[in-house]
Amino acid sequence: MQHTNVKSKCPYSSEAVDDISLLSPAARACPYGAYARIRAEEPIKYLADQDLWIVSKYEDVEYILSNPEKFSSKEALSSGNAYRDFPKALEILKQSRAQPRQRTLILADPPEHGFHRKIVQRALSPAKTLRAFAPTIEARVNGFIDKFIETGRFEVVSQFSIPLPMALVSMIFDVSEEQVYKMKRWSDNFFAALTGHVHEEIVINAAKDTLVFENFVLDRVAQCRKTPSDCFIGRLLQQPEDERPLTDAEIINICSQVLVGGNESTINFISNLVYQIASTIGLEERLREDPARIEDLLEESLRHEPPLQAMYRITRSEMEIGGVRIPKAAKLMLNFGSANRDETFYEDGDEFDLDRDNRETLHMAFGRGIHACAGQTIARREGKIAINVLLSRLRNLRIADDIPPVRNKLFGVRGFQSLHVIFDH
Repeated sequence: MQHTNVKSKCPYSSEAVDDISLLSPAARACPYGAYARIRAEEPIKYLADQDLWIVSKYEDVEYILSNPEKFSSKEALSSGNAYRDFPKALEILKQSRAQPRQRTLILADPPEHGFHRKIVQRALSPAKTLRAFAPTIEARVNGFIDKFIETGRFEVVSQFSIPLPMALVSMIFDVSEEQVYKMKRWSDNFFAALTGHVHEEIVINAAKDTLVFENFVLDRVAQCRKTPSDCFIGRLLQQPEDERPLTDAEIINICSQVLVGGNESTINFISNLVYQIASTIGLEERLREDPARIEDLLEESLRHEPPLQAMYRITRSEMEIGGVRIPKAAKLMLNFGSANRDETFYEDGDEFDLDRDNRETLHMAFGRGIHACAGQTIARREGKIAINVLLSRLRNLRIADDIPPVRNKLFGVRGFQSLHVIFDH
């Protein structure tokens, strides 16, 4: 039996990245060589082309995530304000029905963060949502496979990875399949704008879709206020007498984060799992021999290729991190993709190793501390059932030779735009 320790399939060595710019084509295609150089040479490094400090080592990233009183999360999802450099987009957003705009959840600091998270946990109730959704996952995944099984091949992203999390979004927001794919388009534009370093047209489209999404949410809010509902938005409106109601702007921001968080990372997560199985010699056979190892696959894939490579914080005061003085109000990029391969904590971290014990050092793929991903249990369950069903129906998965994989080009995102896989059955 072949062991499944394989070198990272990054086509760019550390020497291929000349100026350690994470925006270079080489680093965008595969950033891990650049990460390794920064970790080795200057773990806390100022990147002038992005006006931010990259934090590369596990212990420094963990420290920042664990101390929200010292580091603000108000721009946690982007290296800069997504709209600030695009006046046309800002003009569109001035038409918003919910002003001033509000930050909640992952974009809020204590005590506001705790207030919003408590309400969302009550309204979304991940455990309750999982109990309702999990029994349908297997049937849904079988339905996806039924549509392509006779062809001997499939495009993983569109035919397998996207439909499952979008079904969950459909359930949360109580919308039809037709409507949920409109919401997927909105989500894609929101997410692209947030990652930054995209063309003006994308940011303008995101601003337009923001207004459309706001109208969708506010119309639902009006309906739920008129006729109480047990849907997610309806539950956001239900608060104890001693708790202030959410503003419309807060409800919109919460719904936007649930929409994006409910699908983008899970889509890339599932695609990465299929890629790992189809490209790693012997891995499929090991998973068939012992299906319990699928849980190890999930955790090692999240460590090795976290779908969201980084989050951001802002220093509240001048301070020292990793022996480096950082000024007040500095933007920090917490590099999960680098921390998850830190040699101090992960031996041969650039290798995918099914036998690695990821309980010994918990990976950073879902963050840490009070801002850790609230939906991580749901994402893991989706991934586990999807791969279980896939392996029960298809055999000898391998990357198609005629159409090479195309990586997601968004900055800080690790996944695929398209991934063609062939199989036997």
